Amino acid sequence: MNITLTIQAPGLEKAMDNLAMALQGGSISQTQPMQQPAQPMQQMPPVQNAPVQQTAPVQNAPVQQTAPVQQPPVQPSQPAPQAAPVQQPPVQPTQAVPISNVTYTMEQLAVAATQLMDQGKRNEITQLLATFGVQALTALPQEQYGAFATSLRGLGANI
Repeated sequence: MNITLTIQAPGLEKAMDNLAMALQGGSISQTQPMQQPAQPMQQMPPVQNAPVQQTAPVQNAPVQQTAPVQQPPVQPSQPAPQAAPVQQPPVQPTQAVPISNVTYTMEQLAVAATQLMDQGKRNEITQLLATFGVQALTALPQEQYGAFATSLRGLGANI
């Protein structure tokens, strides 16, 4: 629906210029008095506002129709499309655990552990190995490589 509104205001441009000058500290010039329009303004029909959409249950919402239309009853468990909240995807953690079955090698784990040792986390690596029941990385069973890599990520390793 398009609404076109035409405003006729003779002298409005001059009034706006005077206002701008007054705001800037200048003097207002009155070279021409404002003139009344030659023809009287036409009375516009009152504008009807659309009903405000409520968030109350849909059965009680006002419905404006131009012709009677048979509508099926709305189930209370289904919100109106306009009132449906936008669902945001869940926020992923910055250090996500891989979902796919990634295979790690002893070399990849050693490089990641070395990075942590260079950061001064030797004690944390020793404690981590102890939680896996081994004293050295070479003694770690291959089926625990994925869990160990996840634990290394938890300590800040880039693997």
